[in-house]
This record gives sequence, structure tokens and C-alpha cells, in this order.
Amino acid sequence: MELQIGYRVLDKTNLLKPIETTNLNESVYRVLRQWITANLNPGQRLNLTELETHLQVSRTPIKMALKQLELEGFVEIQARRGTFVAPIDLDMLDGNFKIRSSFELYVALCIFKYLTDEDYAFFDDIRFQMNQLVASANSNWQSIIIDYLDLDQQLHERLVQCGGPERMIQLYTQTNIHTQMTRIVPHYELHEFQSMHREHLEILASIFDQSPETLSASLLNHLESARHRALNHMSELKAFD
Repeated sequence: MELQIGYRVLDKTNLLKPIETTNLNESVYRVLRQWITANLNPGQRLNLTELETHLQVSRTPIKMALKQLELEGFVEIQARRGTFVAPIDLDMLDGNFKIRSSFELYVALCIFKYLTDEDYAFFDDIRFQMNQLVASANSNWQSIIIDYLDLDQQLHERLVQCGGPERMIQLYTQTNIHTQMTRIVPHYELHEFQSMHREHLEILASIFDQSPETLSASLLNHLESARHRALNHMSELKAFD
């Protein structure tokens, strides 16, 4: 099966390979998460029988994985109708980006009075892991995008956790931006991923420079660039619904 998105043709089953039995539930979850984000459009229906055949596992771990993906906003499970890739509301996505930006820019102004040696070690490790992933991918950046986005989420959430009150952290998490980005970024071009990585390195450099002004500027540049990239690609995907 193939799915036409713009001028690119994506193989809808290229990630669906037999699952190893070690850590079965986690393996099924990660494979389905990556397959959905890389190959399916909002509103598409998942065929559980086909998934069993391709993954060579029973229905139970597939259902468990889909339940987790439903909680995270990747799919919708509708009684007596089936399981569908969850839609993305462009206006809500735009609004949530702006909420996220307001939280992170507030934190940038006060975070340095709260950062500990452990926090700096965490950010240094994130930088190291991001660079290692990018170096390992060469031109095939989509092979590492899920792991890279996990690091992206850890970076931004740690910033808010370090400088924001508990209520802000809860509201920030509810915007669900990182889930939506995970679904959109596989449709980026290589140069867009490279830009995103450079922006992350600028944010991390600003943290170690301990400059609120530089951190605010690098965060604003990254968040606005991410918002525009996401909205542009989501508009393209909706055009092919």
C-alpha cells in the first residue's frame, strides 16, 4: 500500500516488521507510534487484522499499544467503528504553540537562579545525545527522528520544570505540543530538521552562557520557527485528507 503526500510517495507498511518477543508491549507501542507518525494521515482507519499479520503478534499487545497511543493523542478508538488516526485542529495547534511559548519565555527570565549542577549535567547530556543521533543518521535523519523528538521533549519540559510553578507545568503538559510535533515532523525536509537541530544547540549554548536575554531570543526563534513549520505542513496534510 502506498500513500501520496504532496510529491512524495510513502510506503505505508515499511515500518511494520515482525516484533521481537523481548519487551513485547513496549516494542509494539514504539513500532506503531513510529509507523503512524511516518505514514498515516489524520482520520485514516487502522486495520487491526493487518497489523497482526505484519507484526506477527496477537491482538492483545496491539490493543494495549493503541490504548496508550489514544491517551497520548495519536489515535481515536471509536466503539463499533474502529481505530482512527486522531485529527489535528490547526487553530488549536496554533494556540497551543503560543501558550507553550509564553510559558517557556517566562521561565527563560528567571531560570538561572534555580538551576543546579544536576540540571546543567542533564542539559549537557541532552546536547551530547542529540549530536550523537544526528551524527549516526547521516542523510537518513528520519531513522532517528522519534528518538530525537523524545530528547526534544525532555529538553523543553526540563526547562519549564526548573523555572515554573507546578500549575504552569500541568498546563504546559496539557498543550500536548510534543505529541503533535511527533506526528508532523516525519513530513519535514532534511533542511528543516537541520534547522531544528541548530536551534536546539543555540538554546543549550544559551543555558551554559547563563544569559536570560540570549536564552529568551534563542527560545523565541526556535518556538516561532517550529510553529510556522508545523502549521505549514499540517495545512499540506489536511489538503490530502
